[in-house]
Amino acid sequence: MRFNDRTVVITGAASGLGRAFAIALAQRGASLALIDSQSLMEVKCAVEAVGGDVVCWQCDVTDEANIDNVTQDILATFSQIDGLILAAGVHHRNALENIPLQEWRRQIDVDFDGAFLLCRAFWPHMKNQGYGRILLLTGVSGLFGDYFESAYATAKMGLLGLANCMSQEGLNYNIHVNTLCAQALTPMTYQHLAADVAPMFSMETPVAAAIYLMSENAPSGQHLLAAAGSISRAYIAQSKPLYLSAARCTPEALKKLWHKLNEGTSSAVSRSGEEQIVKWATQASKEHGVLLK
Repeated sequence: MRFNDRTVVITGAASGLGRAFAIALAQRGASLALIDSQSLMEVKCAVEAVGGDVVCWQCDVTDEANIDNVTQDILATFSQIDGLILAAGVHHRNALENIPLQEWRRQIDVDFDGAFLLCRAFWPHMKNQGYGRILLLTGVSGLFGDYFESAYATAKMGLLGLANCMSQEGLNYNIHVNTLCAQALTPMTYQHLAADVAPMFSMETPVAAAIYLMSENAPSGQHLLAAAGSISRAYIAQSKPLYLSAARCTPEALKKLWHKLNEGTSSAVSRSGEEQIVKWATQASKEHGVLLK
């Protein structure tokens, strides 16, 4: 799967998943426009070491004016922009009652608003050229919830709604939009993975999923989970509906029939992000013959 003559913009590219995606795409022939608030010198050298064509912009993705200027610079530098990976993110963990408004806003600004600003900036260009691939990085806490993750989960879950709408708006313009819920050993996650399972959360699985979702063959409007050798698709599903006439539709009737809404569900369900990570680790441990403590 090659990306020759394709140019991809990646935010959050200085480290973690953004860095891994950049190197992998460069190895497959893509030209790169990298964005981060931190120095991009190390990843630039790594991309050039594998023969990649790369230009870097250091900026804050929450600054609308800065994003507009960087967008114009990128479009002036490259003849076309074919893909956009939104990997910029921060992580603030706090109990709901202790979250300062400034912390809440910073989380939403970076992870959600930053993604929106970049998508909006490059959307007209992709529509005009009749091609685009956009990947938004969500998070396991956003899909399933977790203790003390309200701000992070809210920002990440919002990206699913954004992707759902953009995938429909882009349908007639060959713009495919998807999300990826990836878990890997990164500077943001290493403190949250136990030492005996951390090596199983390597970059290979998220990178494989991201490369596919950025390719010409990518689907659209899909939400993938990728970690520790496991790849699955997440989706919103309804139970078989109850039908109650107007005269019978009361809160008491709903209480009595509540159990029926849980009948016939066969898909795997995780009750929290932590539970999903444990499932990934357990499956990977079986594959590697590792006995978890």
